[in-house]
Amino acid sequence: MATQSALAVRSMTQIALEVALLALSSYWVVPLPFTPIVLSLHTVMVNLIALTLNARQAAWAVGVYLLLGALGAPILAAGSGGLDKLLGPTGGFYFGFWLAAVLMASLKGDKPNWKRYALVTIGVGIPLQHLCAVLMMAFYNGGHFQAAFWLVSLPFLPGDILKALGASTLGAAINKALSWQRDKNFYRGRTALS
Repeated sequence: MATQSALAVRSMTQIALEVALLALSSYWVVPLPFTPIVLSLHTVMVNLIALTLNARQAAWAVGVYLLLGALGAPILAAGSGGLDKLLGPTGGFYFGFWLAAVLMASLKGDKPNWKRYALVTIGVGIPLQHLCAVLMMAFYNGGHFQAAFWLVSLPFLPGDILKALGASTLGAAINKALSWQRDKNFYRGRTALS
């Protein structure tokens, strides 16, 4: 029972740390003149969440972040917050973050593997995040999917691929460094939050 409690505390601490880092990543932004989307470190952190947590923990981490943002905490892009930001034209990325984090965490495997991490972040995470962003933007611009793609997806693809590669490198290094203290059940997420 004590071991299970220790694992639950470790899991909650890890989730809280990842929520805090995701919130901090929203302050490092570069506005672009041709789009309402800003360059940020969100995608790096979402990838790291997926690569260092299991699927349920990732769902909790990104879910808590989105809930806090919806309640008005200034933790969304550029220190913004509020439900209107999440449900606005650029809100699709936020929903894509949650879906991508859960799916990537489910597909990353049990052992640190840079190639697999890169494949999952680039082949699953980026398309899912961009699809959600394009759909939300198209909803707001009268169903013009091609225009939405050019506005919120295409300009960001090269940078997001680089961020995914960086996050894969960092995620593999973190998981290798922490593997000595994780038992098999914790890494697979068999804790109170599983």
